[in-house]
Amino acid sequence: MPWALIANPAAGGGRGQRVAEAAAERLGRVGQPVDLRLTRAPGHATELARQAVQEGCERVVVCGGDGTIRQVLPALARTQIPLGLLPFGTGNDLARALGVPRRLDRALQVLLQGHPSPIDLGRVGEALFCTVAAFGFDAEISEAMLQGQIPFPGTAGYLYATLGHLFRFRPPQVRLEGEFGLFEGEVLLVATANTSYYGGGMKIAPDADPRDGKLEVCIIRQVPKWTVLSMLPRIFWGGHVRHPAVRVERTSWLRIHSTQPRLLHADGEFLGHTPATIEALPAALQVVLPAHP
Repeated sequence: MPWALIANPAAGGGRGQRVAEAAAERLGRVGQPVDLRLTRAPGHATELARQAVQEGCERVVVCGGDGTIRQVLPALARTQIPLGLLPFGTGNDLARALGVPRRLDRALQVLLQGHPSPIDLGRVGEALFCTVAAFGFDAEISEAMLQGQIPFPGTAGYLYATLGHLFRFRPPQVRLEGEFGLFEGEVLLVATANTSYYGGGMKIAPDADPRDGKLEVCIIRQVPKWTVLSMLPRIFWGGHVRHPAVRVERTSWLRIHSTQPRLLHADGEFLGHTPATIEALPAALQVVLPAHP
């Protein structure tokens, strides 16, 4: 039976369709038929994935980034239909965390020779996410990028937006509750991580593991603006966690209260507003992983 290949034509700066067509052709050549389905609008990937599930498709492959992956989660979560990854979007942080290569030939090898394995998801209300739920400064940067206010995508765009937004940012006063207890105070950001990476390769939660049933919560207290600039490069390798303003906690749930409603973003997309409860959903999604990670 053909695999469903859902592709975002705009992913990766417009190369999503080209990569998906090449992938479908190569898979067909080795005897694996593929039904290529292109998204036409935001949210269309959810509809396409649900159709594939209803048709009894044995595997759904996504060619795109974390945002497109997030759209298929409602259809695939809590099913035995595995998700295959062709990580050719802007961020690709889920693939990075799971060791799925970002070269087409090697990614196809994983699809053909890899094995389905369960990973955790995060949930806020009915909304699901696979990487990191962002609150505070990073959520505002993500929103600016989502709204097209930043002239270029990816990590470079994030850094550009950081420089422009840093001196306008007003830190929220928060109350955080989890299995670790209680935290109250002004924060720069709170990153609730199912995986270690977000923002196109920033290692915000080095010890986050999407197979342990827990979330890593990185809390960065409000610090002087110039301290943020000196801390930012360390996030790419996880060195920021040694800074005295950084606290990392582990929990299966987190309640976020703020004095005013503030944005939540996850997988580069809008997730909701505070107050909110973020939960880990253990082993909620089957993903095709490399046979020898």
